Amino acid sequence: MRAAPEAQAALLKLVDYDAGVKVLETRKRTLPEHDQLNQLNAQRRSLADEATAATTRANDTTTAMARTEDDLTTARTRLARDRQRIADGVVNDARSIGALEDEITHLEGRIAELEDVQLEQMMAIEDDQRTADNANATRADVETQMRALIAARNAATKQADDEIAELGAQRQSVVSELPSDLVALYDRQATRSGPGAAGIKAGRCTGCGLVIDALALRAAEDAAPDEVVRCPECGCILVRG
Repeated sequence: MRAAPEAQAALLKLVDYDAGVKVLETRKRTLPEHDQLNQLNAQRRSLADEATAATTRANDTTTAMARTEDDLTTARTRLARDRQRIADGVVNDARSIGALEDEITHLEGRIAELEDVQLEQMMAIEDDQRTADNANATRADVETQMRALIAARNAATKQADDEIAELGAQRQSVVSELPSDLVALYDRQATRSGPGAAGIKAGRCTGCGLVIDALALRAAEDAAPDEVVRCPECGCILVRG
């Protein structure tokens, strides 16, 4: 393949543009906001799970407390009835009175026990509701931070995209002045590995950094200026002069 030396030299501009695009693409992928958002999102999910678990516990305890209240109502009704029976003299023999008094003592103990359980349930519900409220409040703060980070990430991404578009426009301006077969060769090489073109410095290809064999180097130096010469090591187009 042959191409004017000026056209071959212009390939080094494409190398710079392509390298600039790679830098910008890397910048987009490695924005610190990405990791920060991942960490905050994990925290957000954990807080949501914590709030859900606490709310579920509170609901379950509320259901259990309703059963406790039913048991208390039954025990209190029965205690009031037994006391009323004694007060009204419905039973008057010693055995029956003794049985009622024993039942009253048992009911009083049962009521005291149920009231303790009910108090514990009320406290547990309050604790779980407080846990859920705190988790939801913290999650709201996290989501506020996430919104700010998303905005910053989007702004940084847009800036990089704008710079990539500018480099693309500059590259296209150069490409439009070059032979299509030369650009196609450059693009194929650039797609494989490393740059599509490189210079020669101190007997090395600046693309792969390897020393060019003496015979290949002499052949490149002796080749016609418009002949397209490639690095024998990496295959990129060698821009001479």
